[in-house]
Amino acid sequence: MKLVKSWFDKDSLRLQLLRRVLAPMVVLLLFNAAFSYKIGLDSSDRRHDHFLFDLCKILVDQLSTNQNGEVEFVIHDGTHDMLEQDKDDLVFYSLTGLRQEYLYGYADLPLPAEKLSTTPIHYEASFKGYPVRMMAVMVAEPDVPDGYVNVVMAKTKVVHHERIWEWVWRILPIQLTMVLITGSVLWFAVGRSLRPLSQMSDEVGRRSAQDLSPLPEDKVIGEIRPLINNFNELMGRLSKSAELQQRFIADASHQLRTPLTGLKAQVEFAMRLKDEAEIRHSLQQMYKATEHAAHLVNQLLSLARVEPSVRISDNLIDLDLAALARTTTEHWVQPALKKNIDLGLETDGDVCTIKGNSLLLVEMLNNLIDNALRYTQPNGHVTVRIMRDATAFRLEVEDNGRGIPENERERVFERFYRVLGSNQDGCGLGLPIVREIAHRHGAEVCVLSGLDGNGTLMRVTFKLP
Repeated sequence: MKLVKSWFDKDSLRLQLLRRVLAPMVVLLLFNAAFSYKIGLDSSDRRHDHFLFDLCKILVDQLSTNQNGEVEFVIHDGTHDMLEQDKDDLVFYSLTGLRQEYLYGYADLPLPAEKLSTTPIHYEASFKGYPVRMMAVMVAEPDVPDGYVNVVMAKTKVVHHERIWEWVWRILPIQLTMVLITGSVLWFAVGRSLRPLSQMSDEVGRRSAQDLSPLPEDKVIGEIRPLINNFNELMGRLSKSAELQQRFIADASHQLRTPLTGLKAQVEFAMRLKDEAEIRHSLQQMYKATEHAAHLVNQLLSLARVEPSVRISDNLIDLDLAALARTTTEHWVQPALKKNIDLGLETDGDVCTIKGNSLLLVEMLNNLIDNALRYTQPNGHVTVRIMRDATAFRLEVEDNGRGIPENERERVFERFYRVLGSNQDGCGLGLPIVREIAHRHGAEVCVLSGLDGNGTLMRVTFKLP
């Protein structure tokens, strides 16, 4: 019932095709009806005019000259029969001598506007309240050398109109039937062609929210196949996004469970302590656990914000990468001083304009600087650098810490992966966030060795527009 109802929806493909196909056919049918009427009118006029001309010659043949030289007009029985051939029509005539020496018939028949000649003149008029089609002509008078008869003929148009409509109704029903047959064939042909699409619609309606498997493409018509193909690609992206979300939730729950469990244990332990020094030490441990949990939560929220399923293309604006780096680096000066680390910024002074999301780029740079400070020993140095060459802008954060082994430089971009032996309380999400933000801006991030092969150089390359 739902499918049948959709057939008659105003936006139904069936109805749209019928309107677009049948509407021109109906217009053509109307034009053809008018054309058929014109053909019928011309044909009926010709038959009407031939009848009048033939009757004209017969009537003139009825004229004769007697012994006294007078013209006589005697209508024979056969001529009477011809005058009464069409029972529904009336025939009027007028035969007049060239010098008006005689007159037979109706003297008041309307004459044409043109002067009579031997060429028949056909025209429309009204006589005795009847619309008539008339003919006027000069015909040679029998037995009279150089003699002519002015003949004016008229006939009513009852049978004339009947013949016109007979012609029209002979053609229109056939063409109207063809239009109806075409519409019926189109209706059922489109319905049969759309049946696989309707079945596919029912299949999608029966699916659960977790079923993102692709739809079959081989059973639908060619014009719909690109739509199904794009739909399947969308399903693939949604499936991948759902997998990422599930993995994110699983990883987040696993990573949060450890610091929260430790924090709970520290609280329970502190509740049993009575020594003030021990209680203070336990509070310090709880503070570290809380700080680690807060950092982990912040990183998880940042990672969720830059997931591929989240669109940022609508929030990209023109911004100066150098100015953004300068402002962000200034916020890390105090943490760097606490660790006795020299934090510096190097730029070539040029404006580095890129299309970007300022919040995400600040998050990316914060993670790079935080990692560099976290894994650099006291009295070390960290340098934030903005450079430009012929093809790209480069954002670099370089430190002289212990560095990242070459065989682990790709793995550090995996979630929750930490380099062994680093002895730091990071959560392993900073660099995955950096790569994701870089990719969302069409940039590439890589891990290199620092100056003279010491430390780590993180480079983010933004291609020039």
